[in-house]
Amino acid sequence: MSEDGTAVEGHSLGNGRYVLQRLLGQGGMASVHLAYDSVLDRQVAVKTLHTELGRESSFKERFRREAQAVARLQHTNIVSVFDSGEDVAADGTTTPYIVMEYVEGKALRDVLNEAITAHGAMPTEQALKITAAVLSALEASHDQGLVHRDIKPGNVMVSTKGTVKVMDFGIARALQSGVTSMTQTGMVVGTPQYLSPEQALGKSVDARSDLYSVGCMLFELLSGQLPFDGDSAFSIAYKHVQEEPPAVSTLNRAVTPAVDALIARALRKDPAHRFPTAEAMREEVERVAGAEKGGTPLQASTPLVIGEGPRSVSAAPSLTNFPQVGGDIRTPTPQIQQPYQPAPGPHTPPPYAPQTPPQAYPQVQAPHTPTPFPQQGYQTPAPQPYRTPTPFPQQAPVPQPGPAFAPQPANNNSGCSTALIVVGVIIGVIVLACIIVAIAAASDENKSSTYGAPRPAVVLDLGPADDRS
Repeated sequence: MSEDGTAVEGHSLGNGRYVLQRLLGQGGMASVHLAYDSVLDRQVAVKTLHTELGRESSFKERFRREAQAVARLQHTNIVSVFDSGEDVAADGTTTPYIVMEYVEGKALRDVLNEAITAHGAMPTEQALKITAAVLSALEASHDQGLVHRDIKPGNVMVSTKGTVKVMDFGIARALQSGVTSMTQTGMVVGTPQYLSPEQALGKSVDARSDLYSVGCMLFELLSGQLPFDGDSAFSIAYKHVQEEPPAVSTLNRAVTPAVDALIARALRKDPAHRFPTAEAMREEVERVAGAEKGGTPLQASTPLVIGEGPRSVSAAPSLTNFPQVGGDIRTPTPQIQQPYQPAPGPHTPPPYAPQTPPQAYPQVQAPHTPTPFPQQGYQTPAPQPYRTPTPFPQQAPVPQPGPAFAPQPANNNSGCSTALIVVGVIIGVIVLACIIVAIAAASDENKSSTYGAPRPAVVLDLGPADDRS
Protein backbone atom coordinates (compact mmCIF):
# COMPACT_ATOMS: atom_id res chain seq x y z
CA MET A 1 0.00 0.00 0.00
CA SER A 2 1.12 3.60 -0.60
CA GLU A 3 1.42 6.26 2.08
CA ASP A 4 -2.11 7.59 1.43
CA GLY A 5 -3.63 4.15 1.80
CA THR A 6 -4.18 3.37 -1.88
CA ALA A 7 -3.08 0.11 -3.43
CA VAL A 8 -0.10 0.02 -5.79
CA GLU A 9 0.72 -2.10 -8.83
CA GLY A 10 1.71 -5.65 -8.04
CA HIS A 11 -0.27 -5.62 -4.81
CA SER A 12 -2.90 -8.32 -4.46
CA LEU A 13 -6.29 -8.21 -2.79
CA GLY A 14 -8.70 -10.90 -1.68
CA ASN A 15 -6.03 -13.25 -0.37
CA GLY A 16 -4.04 -12.97 -3.58
CA ARG A 17 -6.95 -13.51 -6.00
CA TYR A 18 -6.92 -10.02 -7.55
CA VAL A 19 -3.51 -8.83 -8.69
CA LEU A 20 -3.35 -5.10 -9.42
CA GLN A 21 -1.67 -4.32 -12.75
CA ARG A 22 -1.98 -0.59 -13.44
CA LEU A 23 -3.84 2.50 -12.27
CA LEU A 24 -6.87 3.40 -14.36
CA GLY A 25 -8.07 6.45 -12.47
CA GLN A 26 -7.94 8.18 -9.13
CA GLY A 27 -10.24 10.56 -7.29
CA GLY A 28 -10.64 12.13 -3.90
CA MET A 29 -12.31 9.06 -2.45
CA ALA A 30 -11.00 6.03 -4.31
CA SER A 31 -8.65 4.66 -6.92
CA VAL A 32 -9.46 2.24 -9.75
CA HIS A 33 -6.92 -0.34 -10.93
CA LEU A 34 -6.88 -2.83 -13.72
CA ALA A 35 -6.46 -6.20 -12.06
CA TYR A 36 -6.22 -9.85 -12.98
CA ASP A 37 -8.64 -12.37 -11.48
CA SER A 38 -6.48 -15.44 -10.98
CA VAL A 39 -9.44 -17.66 -10.11
CA LEU A 40 -11.65 -16.96 -13.16
CA ASP A 41 -8.76 -15.98 -15.47
CA ARG A 42 -10.14 -12.61 -16.55
CA GLN A 43 -9.39 -8.93 -16.27
CA VAL A 44 -11.41 -6.90 -13.79
CA ALA A 45 -11.45 -3.38 -12.41
CA VAL A 46 -10.81 -3.09 -8.68
CA LYS A 47 -11.80 0.06 -6.85
CA THR A 48 -10.14 0.63 -3.49
CA LEU A 49 -11.45 3.25 -1.10
CA HIS A 50 -9.03 5.36 0.81
CA THR A 51 -8.03 4.07 4.20
CA GLU A 52 -9.63 6.88 6.20
CA LEU A 53 -13.07 5.96 4.87
CA GLY A 54 -12.79 2.47 6.30
CA ARG A 55 -11.86 3.38 9.83
CA GLU A 56 -15.42 3.73 11.07
CA SER A 57 -17.21 0.43 11.64
CA SER A 58 -20.61 1.96 10.81
CA PHE A 59 -19.35 3.11 7.43
CA LYS A 60 -17.83 -0.30 6.67
CA GLU A 61 -21.06 -2.08 7.57
CA ARG A 62 -23.15 0.22 5.40
CA PHE A 63 -20.67 -0.07 2.55
CA ARG A 64 -20.79 -3.86 2.74
CA ARG A 65 -24.59 -3.91 2.76
CA GLU A 66 -24.84 -1.49 -0.15
CA ALA A 67 -22.20 -3.37 -2.16
CA GLN A 68 -24.35 -6.47 -1.88
CA ALA A 69 -27.35 -4.55 -3.16
CA VAL A 70 -25.41 -3.10 -6.11
CA ALA A 71 -24.21 -6.59 -7.03
CA ARG A 72 -27.83 -7.53 -7.76
CA LEU A 73 -28.15 -4.79 -10.38
CA GLN A 74 -28.09 -6.26 -13.86
CA HIS A 75 -28.43 -3.66 -16.60
CA THR A 76 -26.78 -2.91 -19.92
CA ASN A 77 -25.77 0.58 -18.80
CA ILE A 78 -24.48 -0.38 -15.34
CA VAL A 79 -21.00 -1.72 -14.67
CA SER A 80 -21.51 -5.13 -13.06
CA VAL A 81 -20.13 -5.70 -9.56
CA PHE A 82 -18.52 -9.12 -9.11
CA ASP A 83 -17.16 -9.01 -5.59
CA SER A 84 -16.36 -6.82 -2.61
CA GLY A 85 -14.38 -7.18 0.55
CA GLU A 86 -11.77 -5.70 2.86
CA ASP A 87 -8.04 -6.00 2.64
CA VAL A 88 -6.16 -5.93 5.94
CA ALA A 89 -2.57 -4.72 5.71
CA ALA A 90 0.28 -5.83 7.91
CA ASP A 91 -0.06 -2.73 10.08
CA GLY A 92 -3.74 -3.51 10.69
CA THR A 93 -5.22 -0.88 8.38
CA THR A 94 -8.34 -1.91 6.47
CA THR A 95 -8.95 -1.11 2.80
CA PRO A 96 -12.46 -1.81 1.45
CA TYR A 97 -12.52 -2.73 -2.22
CA ILE A 98 -15.03 -3.49 -4.94
CA VAL A 99 -14.36 -5.77 -7.90
CA MET A 100 -16.20 -4.61 -11.01
CA GLU A 101 -16.55 -5.40 -14.68
CA TYR A 102 -13.67 -4.03 -16.73
CA VAL A 103 -14.96 -1.78 -19.51
CA GLU A 104 -12.52 -1.32 -22.35
CA GLY A 105 -12.98 2.25 -23.48
CA LYS A 106 -12.73 5.78 -22.14
CA ALA A 107 -14.22 7.66 -19.25
CA LEU A 108 -16.82 10.23 -20.23
CA ARG A 109 -14.51 12.86 -18.78
CA ASP A 110 -11.88 12.02 -21.41
CA VAL A 111 -14.48 11.95 -24.19
CA LEU A 112 -15.70 15.37 -23.11
CA ASN A 113 -12.17 16.80 -22.98
CA GLU A 114 -11.58 15.63 -26.56
CA ALA A 115 -14.84 17.23 -27.69
CA ILE A 116 -13.95 20.49 -25.94
CA THR A 117 -10.58 20.54 -27.68
CA ALA A 118 -12.17 19.93 -31.08
CA HIS A 119 -15.41 21.93 -30.87
CA GLY A 120 -15.57 23.67 -27.51
CA ALA A 121 -18.30 21.34 -26.28
CA MET A 122 -19.97 18.03 -27.11
CA PRO A 123 -22.48 17.92 -30.00
CA THR A 124 -26.07 18.07 -28.80
CA GLU A 125 -27.13 14.76 -30.31
CA GLN A 126 -24.24 12.88 -28.71
CA ALA A 127 -24.74 14.55 -25.31
CA LEU A 128 -28.46 13.71 -25.25
CA LYS A 129 -27.79 10.10 -26.25
CA ILE A 130 -25.28 9.63 -23.43
CA THR A 131 -27.60 11.32 -20.93
CA ALA A 132 -30.50 9.04 -21.90
CA ALA A 133 -28.31 5.97 -21.29
CA VAL A 134 -27.26 7.28 -17.86
CA LEU A 135 -30.91 7.89 -16.94
CA SER A 136 -31.77 4.37 -18.05
CA ALA A 137 -29.17 3.03 -15.62
CA LEU A 138 -30.49 5.22 -12.81
CA GLU A 139 -34.01 4.03 -13.54
CA ALA A 140 -32.90 0.45 -12.82
CA SER A 141 -31.01 1.40 -9.65
CA HIS A 142 -33.87 3.53 -8.31
CA ASP A 143 -36.24 0.61 -8.81
CA GLN A 144 -33.98 -1.35 -6.47
CA GLY A 145 -34.02 1.47 -3.92
CA LEU A 146 -30.48 2.70 -4.61
CA VAL A 147 -29.52 6.35 -5.10
CA HIS A 148 -26.15 6.79 -6.77
CA ARG A 149 -25.45 10.26 -5.26
CA ASP A 150 -22.26 10.84 -7.29
CA ILE A 151 -23.23 11.09 -10.96
CA LYS A 152 -20.51 12.89 -12.92
CA PRO A 153 -18.51 12.38 -16.14
CA GLY A 154 -15.76 10.63 -14.19
CA ASN A 155 -18.16 7.86 -13.12
CA VAL A 156 -19.47 7.14 -16.61
CA MET A 157 -17.61 4.94 -19.08
CA VAL A 158 -18.01 4.81 -22.86
CA SER A 159 -16.86 1.49 -24.32
CA THR A 160 -15.09 1.11 -27.64
CA LYS A 161 -18.44 0.01 -29.11
CA GLY A 162 -20.17 3.15 -27.84
CA THR A 163 -22.01 1.55 -24.93
CA VAL A 164 -22.47 3.84 -21.93
CA LYS A 165 -21.75 2.30 -18.51
CA VAL A 166 -22.45 3.94 -15.15
CA MET A 167 -20.08 2.84 -12.41
CA ASP A 168 -19.19 3.70 -8.82
CA PHE A 169 -22.36 2.57 -7.11
CA GLY A 170 -20.14 1.69 -4.15
CA ILE A 171 -21.03 4.88 -2.27
CA ALA A 172 -24.70 4.67 -3.15
CA ARG A 173 -27.09 4.57 -0.26
CA ALA A 174 -30.04 2.28 -0.01
CA LEU A 175 -33.30 4.13 0.46
CA GLN A 176 -34.56 1.47 2.84
CA SER A 177 -31.47 1.75 5.07
CA GLY A 178 -32.91 4.81 6.79
CA VAL A 179 -29.56 6.67 6.63
CA THR A 180 -29.89 9.52 4.12
CA SER A 181 -27.67 12.20 5.62
CA MET A 182 -25.03 13.78 3.38
CA THR A 183 -22.21 13.58 5.91
CA GLN A 184 -20.74 10.73 7.81
CA THR A 185 -17.84 11.21 10.24
CA GLY A 186 -17.20 14.66 8.78
CA MET A 187 -16.85 13.35 5.19
CA VAL A 188 -18.82 14.78 2.30
CA VAL A 189 -19.93 11.91 0.10
CA GLY A 190 -20.10 13.14 -3.48
CA THR A 191 -18.47 15.73 -5.72
CA PRO A 192 -19.27 19.37 -4.84
CA GLN A 193 -19.73 20.48 -8.47
CA TYR A 194 -22.58 17.97 -8.93
CA LEU A 195 -24.22 18.02 -5.49
CA SER A 196 -27.93 18.70 -5.29
CA PRO A 197 -29.07 21.52 -2.99
CA GLU A 198 -30.59 19.04 -0.54
CA GLN A 199 -27.28 17.18 -0.38
CA ALA A 200 -25.44 20.44 0.26
CA LEU A 201 -27.86 21.29 3.06
CA GLY A 202 -27.60 17.84 4.65
CA LYS A 203 -31.27 17.04 4.02
CA SER A 204 -32.74 13.72 3.00
CA VAL A 205 -31.73 12.40 -0.40
CA ASP A 206 -33.92 10.56 -2.87
CA ALA A 207 -33.91 9.65 -6.55
CA ARG A 208 -34.47 13.28 -7.62
CA SER A 209 -31.03 14.18 -6.26
CA ASP A 210 -29.49 11.99 -8.96
CA LEU A 211 -31.56 13.81 -11.58
CA TYR A 212 -30.11 17.12 -10.43
CA SER A 213 -26.60 15.69 -10.86
CA VAL A 214 -27.55 14.47 -14.34
CA GLY A 215 -28.66 18.02 -15.16
CA CYS A 216 -25.26 19.35 -14.03
CA MET A 217 -23.52 16.73 -16.17
CA LEU A 218 -25.62 17.55 -19.26
CA PHE A 219 -24.94 21.25 -18.72
CA GLU A 220 -21.21 20.53 -18.74
CA LEU A 221 -21.39 18.29 -21.81
CA LEU A 222 -23.14 20.97 -23.87
CA SER A 223 -21.21 24.02 -22.67
CA GLY A 224 -17.82 22.70 -21.61
CA GLN A 225 -18.34 24.50 -18.28
CA LEU A 226 -19.84 23.66 -14.92
CA PRO A 227 -23.12 25.30 -13.92
CA PHE A 228 -21.55 26.28 -10.58
CA ASP A 229 -17.89 26.47 -9.70
CA GLY A 230 -15.83 28.17 -7.04
CA ASP A 231 -12.62 28.24 -5.06
CA SER A 232 -13.83 25.91 -2.33
CA ALA A 233 -16.39 23.18 -1.77
CA PHE A 234 -18.33 25.50 0.54
CA SER A 235 -18.63 28.26 -2.07
CA ILE A 236 -19.78 25.75 -4.69
CA ALA A 237 -22.36 24.28 -2.34
CA TYR A 238 -23.63 27.79 -1.55
CA LYS A 239 -24.15 28.49 -5.25
CA HIS A 240 -26.08 25.24 -5.66
CA VAL A 241 -28.44 26.37 -2.91
CA GLN A 242 -28.78 30.10 -3.64
CA GLU A 243 -27.92 30.92 -7.27
CA GLU A 244 -29.61 30.14 -10.57
CA PRO A 245 -27.52 28.64 -13.39
CA PRO A 246 -27.29 30.46 -16.74
CA ALA A 247 -29.04 29.10 -19.79
CA VAL A 248 -26.80 26.75 -21.76
CA SER A 249 -27.68 28.62 -24.96
CA THR A 250 -25.85 31.67 -23.59
CA LEU A 251 -22.68 29.56 -23.70
CA ASN A 252 -23.41 27.46 -26.77
CA ARG A 253 -25.68 29.07 -29.37
CA ALA A 254 -26.26 25.72 -31.08
CA VAL A 255 -28.39 24.65 -28.09
CA THR A 256 -32.12 24.94 -28.75
CA PRO A 257 -34.74 26.35 -26.34
CA ALA A 258 -36.10 22.83 -25.77
CA VAL A 259 -32.72 21.69 -24.40
CA ASP A 260 -32.51 24.85 -22.30
CA ALA A 261 -35.89 24.08 -20.74
CA LEU A 262 -34.93 20.45 -20.14
CA ILE A 263 -31.79 21.38 -18.21
CA ALA A 264 -33.56 24.19 -16.35
CA ARG A 265 -36.15 21.78 -15.01
CA ALA A 266 -33.53 19.24 -13.93
CA LEU A 267 -31.66 21.99 -12.01
CA ARG A 268 -34.60 23.27 -9.97
CA LYS A 269 -33.75 23.94 -6.35
CA ASP A 270 -36.93 22.32 -5.09
CA PRO A 271 -36.97 18.57 -5.83
CA ALA A 272 -40.74 18.75 -6.34
CA HIS A 273 -40.18 20.98 -9.38
CA ARG A 274 -37.80 18.55 -11.08
CA PHE A 275 -38.69 15.47 -13.05
CA PRO A 276 -40.47 13.02 -10.77
CA THR A 277 -38.53 9.94 -11.90
CA ALA A 278 -35.53 8.96 -13.99
CA GLU A 279 -37.91 7.34 -16.46
CA ALA A 280 -39.81 10.60 -16.94
CA MET A 281 -36.61 12.55 -17.55
CA ARG A 282 -35.27 9.89 -19.93
CA GLU A 283 -38.46 10.02 -22.01
CA GLU A 284 -38.20 13.80 -22.22
CA VAL A 285 -34.54 13.59 -23.24
CA GLU A 286 -35.42 11.09 -25.97
CA ARG A 287 -38.26 13.31 -27.18
CA VAL A 288 -35.98 16.36 -27.37
CA ALA A 289 -33.29 14.28 -29.09
CA GLY A 290 -35.82 13.16 -31.69
CA ALA A 291 -36.77 16.78 -32.33
CA GLU A 292 -33.09 17.71 -32.63
CA LYS A 293 -32.63 15.20 -35.46
CA GLY A 294 -35.23 17.06 -37.46
CA GLY A 295 -33.47 20.40 -36.95
CA THR A 296 -30.67 21.98 -38.88
CA PRO A 297 -27.29 20.21 -39.05
CA LEU A 298 -25.77 23.11 -37.09
CA GLN A 299 -28.01 22.49 -34.07
CA ALA A 300 -27.45 18.74 -34.16
CA SER A 301 -23.69 18.65 -34.57
CA THR A 302 -21.27 21.56 -34.33
CA PRO A 303 -21.44 23.54 -31.07
CA LEU A 304 -21.06 27.32 -31.18
CA VAL A 305 -19.37 28.02 -27.87
CA ILE A 306 -19.34 31.67 -26.83
CA GLY A 307 -15.98 32.52 -25.35
CA GLU A 308 -17.05 35.49 -23.22
CA GLY A 309 -19.19 33.29 -20.95
CA PRO A 310 -22.84 33.63 -20.02
CA ARG A 311 -24.50 36.87 -21.01
CA SER A 312 -27.21 36.92 -18.36
CA VAL A 313 -28.24 34.65 -15.56
CA SER A 314 -31.83 35.70 -16.08
CA ALA A 315 -31.75 34.21 -19.58
CA ALA A 316 -32.74 30.85 -18.14
CA PRO A 317 -36.24 29.87 -19.32
CA SER A 318 -39.11 30.03 -16.89
CA LEU A 319 -41.35 27.22 -15.73
CA THR A 320 -43.85 28.13 -18.44
CA ASN A 321 -41.84 26.06 -20.88
CA PHE A 322 -42.25 23.04 -18.61
CA PRO A 323 -45.60 23.10 -16.74
CA GLN A 324 -45.58 21.16 -13.51
CA VAL A 325 -47.39 17.89 -14.01
CA GLY A 326 -47.49 15.01 -11.61
CA GLY A 327 -46.61 11.49 -12.69
CA ASP A 328 -45.98 10.98 -16.37
CA ILE A 329 -44.73 14.11 -18.16
CA ARG A 330 -44.90 12.91 -21.71
CA THR A 331 -45.43 15.68 -24.13
CA PRO A 332 -48.00 14.91 -26.85
CA THR A 333 -46.55 14.27 -30.25
CA PRO A 334 -46.93 17.42 -32.42
CA GLN A 335 -49.68 17.11 -35.02
CA ILE A 336 -48.43 17.25 -38.59
CA GLN A 337 -50.76 18.86 -41.12
CA GLN A 338 -51.54 16.45 -43.92
CA PRO A 339 -51.81 17.64 -47.55
CA TYR A 340 -55.33 18.44 -48.82
CA GLN A 341 -57.34 15.47 -49.99
CA PRO A 342 -60.95 15.89 -51.27
CA ALA A 343 -63.51 14.17 -49.07
CA PRO A 344 -65.81 11.61 -50.74
CA GLY A 345 -69.46 12.45 -51.35
CA PRO A 346 -71.17 15.68 -52.34
CA HIS A 347 -69.00 18.72 -51.93
CA THR A 348 -70.28 21.55 -49.74
CA PRO A 349 -69.25 24.92 -51.24
CA PRO A 350 -67.35 27.28 -48.92
CA PRO A 351 -69.15 30.29 -47.42
CA TYR A 352 -67.37 32.65 -49.79
CA ALA A 353 -67.25 33.22 -53.51
CA PRO A 354 -65.88 30.34 -55.56
CA GLN A 355 -62.21 30.57 -56.33
CA THR A 356 -60.01 29.07 -58.96
CA PRO A 357 -58.63 25.74 -57.71
CA PRO A 358 -54.92 25.81 -56.72
CA GLN A 359 -52.64 25.19 -59.62
CA ALA A 360 -50.55 22.73 -57.60
CA TYR A 361 -53.47 20.30 -57.28
CA PRO A 362 -56.10 21.10 -60.01
CA GLN A 363 -59.36 19.33 -59.27
CA VAL A 364 -61.24 18.46 -62.49
CA GLN A 365 -64.95 17.99 -61.89
CA ALA A 366 -67.01 15.85 -64.19
CA PRO A 367 -69.69 17.81 -66.15
CA HIS A 368 -73.22 17.38 -64.85
CA THR A 369 -75.61 15.58 -67.24
CA PRO A 370 -79.23 16.84 -66.99
CA THR A 371 -82.02 14.34 -66.61
CA PRO A 372 -83.47 13.52 -70.09
CA PHE A 373 -87.04 14.69 -70.55
CA PRO A 374 -89.59 11.98 -71.54
CA GLN A 375 -90.74 12.12 -75.17
CA GLN A 376 -94.31 10.80 -74.67
CA GLY A 377 -96.68 13.22 -73.00
CA TYR A 378 -95.95 15.54 -70.12
CA GLN A 379 -94.43 14.07 -67.02
CA THR A 380 -93.10 15.58 -63.83
CA PRO A 381 -89.32 15.97 -64.13
CA ALA A 382 -87.21 13.75 -61.93
CA PRO A 383 -86.30 15.36 -58.58
CA GLN A 384 -82.82 16.79 -58.41
CA PRO A 385 -80.41 15.70 -55.60
CA TYR A 386 -80.41 17.93 -52.56
CA ARG A 387 -77.56 20.39 -52.43
CA THR A 388 -76.56 22.41 -49.37
CA PRO A 389 -77.62 26.03 -49.98
CA THR A 390 -75.05 28.76 -49.74
CA PRO A 391 -75.21 31.07 -46.67
CA PHE A 392 -76.23 34.10 -48.79
CA PRO A 393 -77.82 34.60 -52.24
CA GLN A 394 -75.68 33.71 -55.16
CA GLN A 395 -75.18 36.33 -57.82
CA ALA A 396 -74.58 35.69 -61.46
CA PRO A 397 -71.06 34.41 -61.77
CA VAL A 398 -68.65 36.95 -63.16
CA PRO A 399 -66.00 35.44 -65.40
CA GLN A 400 -62.67 35.63 -63.61
CA PRO A 401 -59.45 35.80 -65.58
CA GLY A 402 -57.35 32.78 -64.96
CA PRO A 403 -54.82 30.52 -66.60
CA ALA A 404 -55.90 29.17 -69.95
CA PHE A 405 -55.21 25.59 -68.94
CA ALA A 406 -57.07 25.70 -65.58
CA PRO A 407 -60.41 23.83 -65.89
CA GLN A 408 -63.50 25.80 -64.85
CA PRO A 409 -65.72 24.12 -62.27
CA ALA A 410 -69.14 23.01 -63.52
CA ASN A 411 -72.19 25.07 -62.48
CA ASN A 412 -74.14 23.21 -59.88
CA ASN A 413 -77.49 24.84 -61.04
CA SER A 414 -77.18 23.91 -64.76
CA GLY A 415 -79.40 20.80 -64.47
CA CYS A 416 -82.28 22.61 -62.81
CA SER A 417 -82.17 25.52 -65.31
CA THR A 418 -82.20 23.15 -68.30
CA ALA A 419 -85.20 21.21 -66.95
CA LEU A 420 -87.18 24.42 -66.39
CA ILE A 421 -86.47 25.60 -69.93
CA VAL A 422 -87.66 22.28 -71.38
CA VAL A 423 -90.85 22.38 -69.27
CA GLY A 424 -91.53 25.95 -70.41
CA VAL A 425 -91.10 25.02 -74.06
CA ILE A 426 -93.49 22.07 -73.71
CA ILE A 427 -96.10 24.21 -71.95
CA GLY A 428 -95.79 26.80 -74.71
CA VAL A 429 -96.27 24.13 -77.37
CA ILE A 430 -99.39 22.82 -75.60
CA VAL A 431 -100.88 26.32 -75.29
CA LEU A 432 -100.15 26.99 -78.97
CA ALA A 433 -101.82 23.70 -79.91
CA CYS A 434 -104.90 24.64 -77.88
CA ILE A 435 -105.14 27.99 -79.64
CA ILE A 436 -104.87 26.34 -83.04
CA VAL A 437 -107.61 23.85 -82.13
CA ALA A 438 -109.86 26.66 -80.91
CA ILE A 439 -109.40 28.63 -84.15
CA ALA A 440 -110.16 25.56 -86.24
CA ALA A 441 -113.37 24.87 -84.28
CA ALA A 442 -114.58 28.44 -84.77
CA SER A 443 -113.94 28.25 -88.50
CA ASP A 444 -116.01 25.05 -88.83
CA GLU A 445 -118.97 26.65 -87.02
CA ASN A 446 -119.03 29.62 -89.41
CA LYS A 447 -119.11 27.30 -92.44
CA SER A 448 -122.05 25.27 -91.07
CA SER A 449 -124.23 28.35 -90.56
CA THR A 450 -123.65 29.68 -94.09
CA TYR A 451 -124.28 26.62 -96.21
CA GLY A 452 -126.04 23.94 -94.17
CA ALA A 453 -128.80 25.83 -92.23
CA PRO A 454 -132.08 26.77 -94.02
CA ARG A 455 -132.43 30.38 -94.96
CA PRO A 456 -135.25 32.38 -93.33
CA ALA A 457 -138.38 32.96 -95.49
CA VAL A 458 -138.72 36.26 -97.28
CA VAL A 459 -141.74 38.19 -96.06
CA LEU A 460 -143.17 40.70 -98.53
CA ASP A 461 -144.67 43.75 -97.03
CA LEU A 462 -147.82 44.34 -98.99
CA GLY A 463 -149.03 47.12 -96.79
CA PRO A 464 -152.26 47.33 -94.78
CA ALA A 465 -155.16 45.11 -95.62
CA ASP A 466 -157.39 47.89 -96.64
CA ASP A 467 -155.12 48.84 -99.41
CA ARG A 468 -155.08 45.27 -100.67
CA SER A 469 -158.74 45.18 -101.10
